[in-house]
Amino acid sequence: ASVIGRQDSTASSAKRAKIVAPSDSILTEPGCLKGKGIVQFQEEHVATVCGTVERINKLVHVKPIKHRYSGNVGDVVVGRVVDVLDKSWRVDIGSSTHASLPLGAVALPDAEQRKRTDEDALRMTEVFSVNEVMSAEVQKVQDSGDVVLQTRTARYGKLQNGLLVQVPQILVSRQSQHIVSLAPPMACMVVLGNNGWVWVCKPPKRTGDIQSLNFSQMEITYDQVSLAERERICRVRNCIECLATAWLDITVSNISATFQESVSLKLPPKDILIKANAALVLAPLVSK
Repeated sequence: ASVIGRQDSTASSAKRAKIVAPSDSILTEPGCLKGKGIVQFQEEHVATVCGTVERINKLVHVKPIKHRYSGNVGDVVVGRVVDVLDKSWRVDIGSSTHASLPLGAVALPDAEQRKRTDEDALRMTEVFSVNEVMSAEVQKVQDSGDVVLQTRTARYGKLQNGLLVQVPQILVSRQSQHIVSLAPPMACMVVLGNNGWVWVCKPPKRTGDIQSLNFSQMEITYDQVSLAERERICRVRNCIECLATAWLDITVSNISATFQESVSLKLPPKDILIKANAALVLAPLVSK
């Protein structure tokens, strides 16, 4: 009940669908179709899981708060490479099965447009190797539920010089930007994956006026991250986890507000997640 209460306190600002618990009654219109998470009991529809009520035309279903990521076309995701196959990579994105990244869906060096060759297949580990973290976009979802990814544009690619934090995917909704360079004093970059995986890192290099993640995909080098940069990255990371524990949306504005509040309270990054400190840091957001 406490989780639902916190969720309801922020639903108006987040413009999210109504939260329901098992056995809660769901208002439906005559002729509607009930989907997953809803059953008919006597003369009303009730929820069977705790989640949000989603409506698509006449179809009404309940999306569970915690569940495996299923993938939607156009989603930005963060994943970890778990295997290199013949002409594809297997990527863990938190779904029930590993996603697939075909060789033909990866950007070539210098944005070259050509057919992939056997030589490209032999050099696959130079692009992405096992255990490396990457960002990608969902290209399609197969009928079997398997997710196919692509990294054809410079927005996506190998992620480095940072750390990963995992939050409930329902807290990362679709936004205008999922790859954002945060302005000072944060001065770092976040990749908000729709699968609930968030990457926080030192901003990547710039090539001309274009910020790119793939700037040296074939010859990746890790930059030296200064102590001050590491502290900022850890502070942003802990602010994100703090938002998740209070069930608040993971957005750039919420991250910024939490970061600034933690700085004004003079809290070191390691102390942000202490329960009493977290309540102080989140107080301005909860009071809205």
